[in-house]
Amino acid sequence: MASTLMQTRGQKDYEDYISLLPDCLIHHIFSFLPTRDVVKTCILSKRWQSVWTTISDLRFSVWSYNDPFVDTVLMHYKWPKVKKFHLDIKQDNYHSNIDSWIHFAIDHQVEEFFLNLNNCAWDIWWEDYTWSPLLNHCSSLIKLCLRGCRFSSSDGISWSSLKSLSIQNVSDDVLEKILMGSPVLEHLHLIGCRSVKEIQSRSLRELVIDACWADYPLEISTPCLQSLHVRKAYFCKSIRIIEAPSLAKAELDFGLAKSNCRLVKELLFKLQNATQILFGAWCLQVMLPLKVEDVQDSLANCKSMTLHVPIREFSFPAIANVLATTPNLEKLVIKFELSAWDASWYNSKLDSNNVDPKSYWHIKKFKCPTRHLKNVVIFGFYACVRFKCDEVFTLVKFLLGHAFVLENMVINNYKLPKDVEVVDSRKLLEMAQRLESYHRASQHAAVILNYWEEGLGRRHHKGGRFTTKTLCVGHKNAGLE
Repeated sequence: MASTLMQTRGQKDYEDYISLLPDCLIHHIFSFLPTRDVVKTCILSKRWQSVWTTISDLRFSVWSYNDPFVDTVLMHYKWPKVKKFHLDIKQDNYHSNIDSWIHFAIDHQVEEFFLNLNNCAWDIWWEDYTWSPLLNHCSSLIKLCLRGCRFSSSDGISWSSLKSLSIQNVSDDVLEKILMGSPVLEHLHLIGCRSVKEIQSRSLRELVIDACWADYPLEISTPCLQSLHVRKAYFCKSIRIIEAPSLAKAELDFGLAKSNCRLVKELLFKLQNATQILFGAWCLQVMLPLKVEDVQDSLANCKSMTLHVPIREFSFPAIANVLATTPNLEKLVIKFELSAWDASWYNSKLDSNNVDPKSYWHIKKFKCPTRHLKNVVIFGFYACVRFKCDEVFTLVKFLLGHAFVLENMVINNYKLPKDVEVVDSRKLLEMAQRLESYHRASQHAAVILNYWEEGLGRRHHKGGRFTTKTLCVGHKNAGLE
């Protein structure tokens, strides 16, 4: 009797709880894993030996030409529908296999298809694989991501359910067919597209243009567009927003071959309904020679503004002109950027640039552009102080003296410490005293200096250890933390 009781207790203690998990929970766990790791779980339990054949998400990374893993998995797959089918291929000898895998995905009514063709050894994209037209009429597709393949302009496209597309190196004629054949497309991400001339869609809600070197003028006509992001792009001619009345969020960080004040004014007019805006260096360069009255209040709905400012090109008048466009601004983020070339000529001492702050106060005769400003965040401040000390302090002085409801001005570090961002205690005290002396339009405004201090912290940089410290200036709890 006692031995029987002990056996019963032992069976309870070593009960196989993994086998008791419902299929829906197992599938949820599998959704976070690559398929190669999913298949390995078959050793955990007899019941799990076949569960992987019914998963809805298939994610493959192929590194070797002789690897039969993908074909083996597809051969044993039992579920009638595939929700996600991801292929990340690092070799260039899988052309015929890719077509057969695409055909499998179509037969299983794939909803999300991702194809990434990349030669891992040289980090270059394939040039000799032309995209198979098998998916061009797949009505089940909802999300599609394509990297590293060519496209034939002669093939028609019909993606009646497609809502999200990310595509690389697509030509203007192919993109036109895609937009015409995708009536419910909401998100479009273009990468490295040189020859695109026009983006016209009545369904797009979000447009992202990444790393494009455009040889032709680009025109955007998207009446329902709500979010536009142009990043690390360069336009030899121009970029124009023809129609985008619903645009609420815009990120314009691009380069242009020639300065064009008319184009900037036109862009500002098209952004008049946007509430969140990011401007890159090119826009600030063009804004510099403009008169405040030419751009004043043109972005009346903007509540949040981010500015990417190369330190060597930083000037207070350009930022003052930008502020003049945003009379209802509540949050301002300024990111001073320092290139590797710029870093070679910095001086470790606080320097003066013979800037005459009085020459900038012409903005005072217009409506104050900072009357609603509550929060200011500045990155790269310490590096900018080394190069353009008086000019950056003029900016800070202006903001503190004209922002009547300002709550916080935060001087932030970048995530990793840089030589030009590390300041010693003496220089930090000089900065704090200078900031403390400035008049503040808001009695509640606090200046918060986050800075790197070498010590016993967790962050490592060139053999040293750095911790983030905080100094509050103009606050009832001011002091070092």
